[in-house]
Amino acid sequence: MPRTVTRIGLPLLMAALCLWLVGAQATADPADSVVDPLAGTPIRGIYVRAPQTPTSTKPLQVLLALHGMGGNGPDFARELIEQADRNGWLLVAPTIDYGDWTNPSVVANEDPVLIQALNNYLDQLPQLVGGPTRHLVLILGHSRGAQLAHRFAEFRPDRVLAIAALSAGTYTMPENDVRFPYGVQDMDQYTGHTFDAARFDSVGIWIGVGGQDTNAGDVPRQWDNIEGSTRVQRAQAFESAVQQLGASAVLRVFGGAGHGLTTEMRNAACDFLRASAQTVESHQNSFLKLTLKGVDPDE
Repeated sequence: MPRTVTRIGLPLLMAALCLWLVGAQATADPADSVVDPLAGTPIRGIYVRAPQTPTSTKPLQVLLALHGMGGNGPDFARELIEQADRNGWLLVAPTIDYGDWTNPSVVANEDPVLIQALNNYLDQLPQLVGGPTRHLVLILGHSRGAQLAHRFAEFRPDRVLAIAALSAGTYTMPENDVRFPYGVQDMDQYTGHTFDAARFDSVGIWIGVGGQDTNAGDVPRQWDNIEGSTRVQRAQAFESAVQQLGASAVLRVFGGAGHGLTTEMRNAACDFLRASAQTVESHQNSFLKLTLKGVDPDE
């Protein structure tokens, strides 16, 4: 069983430890048990770390950190701790046993399950940590995690404030003329509702990729006709598709970087997520001030 980082915030120490064991603890009365949202999924555990110095008594902003193939939550989160502390983020990093990401059928079956499980887990998070969290989350994913991150935003735009997707190998285009996992035409078969373009427009989208991440042999061919044959081409295609939808997307290509996640890439992603959170909080504060003064903010 992986351990949490030693410097975990004391107020949530016991809660963070319990999150690794969620679903494993028995109670005298099964009816009192919290339903384990991870049961039967490829998610093997979730690392949670509270900021060392919370910035306020307001609900904590969650940063959902999604590792790539062969990774794990604690290791991926370790490089985000400094940023999480600086920004007052509650760091949530699942360990996922991904299936064959090059097989569209596997992706089509796996990602909806992962998204639903993580969303259900986020619903339980305030109860598990013993304190309020913001409903809208930030998501940072690398490689396979970036693929899951942007699909989470497409499936549940009502739950996502902003995403930073780094070096994804494939994308699901926000287009209604292509079936999942290539597009969102048949999303209702997976979620019970059609793709909500209006809500998706409100999600901040940041895409990062190494300028040298251009080996066509590193990505599966099935997506070529839709989004190109390399990670750089596919990042460009996704940015274009999001912008054509009318939503906001920012693409940054990192010079001589390859597929690895560099400090520069990580910091740039966190800068975008922080700015997104600050913008929303500023708008909320302005709305509240106007409301308290009896002014209709929509006028």
